Amino acid sequence: MQVLSGKDLLPHLSKIRKDTPGFLLECSRRYGDLVGFAVGGVKVFFINHPDFIRRVLQDNHHNYSKDTIQYNTLATITGRGLLTSDGEEWLRHRRLEQPAFSRSRLAALDQVIAPALEAMLKRWEQQPEDAVLDIDREMMAVTLEIVGQSLFSIDLRTDAPRLTQAVLTALDHVIYRAQNPFAPPDWLPIPQNIAFRKALRQLDQAVYEIMENRRRSGEIRDDLLAMLMNARDEEGKGSALTDQQIRDEIITLLIAGHETVASALTWSWYLLAQHPSIWEQMRAEVAQLPDDRLPCYPDLERLPFTAAVFSEALRLYPPAWLITRKAIGEDELNGYKISPGSLMVISPYVVHRHPQYWEDAEAFLPQRFTNGRERAIPRFAYIPFGGGPRLCIGNNFAMIEGVLILAGVTQHYRLELATANPVLADPLVTLRPHHGLPMRLRRVVS
Repeated sequence: MQVLSGKDLLPHLSKIRKDTPGFLLECSRRYGDLVGFAVGGVKVFFINHPDFIRRVLQDNHHNYSKDTIQYNTLATITGRGLLTSDGEEWLRHRRLEQPAFSRSRLAALDQVIAPALEAMLKRWEQQPEDAVLDIDREMMAVTLEIVGQSLFSIDLRTDAPRLTQAVLTALDHVIYRAQNPFAPPDWLPIPQNIAFRKALRQLDQAVYEIMENRRRSGEIRDDLLAMLMNARDEEGKGSALTDQQIRDEIITLLIAGHETVASALTWSWYLLAQHPSIWEQMRAEVAQLPDDRLPCYPDLERLPFTAAVFSEALRLYPPAWLITRKAIGEDELNGYKISPGSLMVISPYVVHRHPQYWEDAEAFLPQRFTNGRERAIPRFAYIPFGGGPRLCIGNNFAMIEGVLILAGVTQHYRLELATANPVLADPLVTLRPHHGLPMRLRRVVS
């Protein structure tokens, strides 16, 4: 195992800050599947082999917590929701929320996806011919509307732009803090900190209004919000979740439930625009569906190539591009001692390009996920939704939503890149295109 010191890393500081996935990819190619970093007295292990990843995320997951800079910084927005909590608190909330993602509820998702998608397409119809839109923002808005309606029975159609901006402002601040440990403290009244606090106030105000409106209305709803607000212990007794805990879960799911899918969809459109023959193949599959309605849940079995396109976009641009864990006790990995307090770093972006498991790894080849080929991929060589007990609770939700939106848009439009400049990925909370993704709408003629 190669161990890099702070001195070794100094020449790479700029790349580490601006292109962390690229830096980690270079490390794996130069030094192998286990790389050590000695930074400020903290031992860091970057692991890039499915067996090592399985050890940390699944086989010995009890020994690794989310008490890391990545999740603690994110918690300044989400609090200790499902994404950032650990131990018994996480387990209780996971069990509480799991029914909201049951098979029967997922089967009804198209009742929410179709209206949101139809509203977006109607907005697009009002655009002039060859209009250029920021598809990154468009996907953020439609997925936020879907998660709001499906999980909390709230209509974010009018508030989506405001909430989307508040989410982005808060998340961008978190990334700025993570990338600049010596930045001025949050309490200092500089413009960036003021904007961050304003965004948090907007998020809090929106969430507490959602809760208060539900209580005031007396409505009996069968959604995740009702599950959270009515939660009790297993015997039906004991304390309920506090408003703060409910707030944390709502914001966690609003963020995790829309930005990740939006990111994957944005990169799907980018990749399809670069590979017109693949778009034509997907369009031919979509054209077999009835053209008098948007695709729905039963159509999914008729959209295997569209699903493969989405899966391959998740491989090349996994929204959750970085996973970190902190060792609680001692462990061993490939013969090397992992001491308590060590930081474990996993990058789906990098392992998804491992040459041992992905031939021509940089190429966009959806056929990797067709005709059962995906079954030959080692489980922890493809982890767009993480793995082990902490596998993303909304993984199936995301796949259904992503495929139906890809198919629904393709029924009506072809999206073409509207910039000649290279599209770079910003390694934020998710991978997002730098300065958005301007694309030109081309109406499809049946």
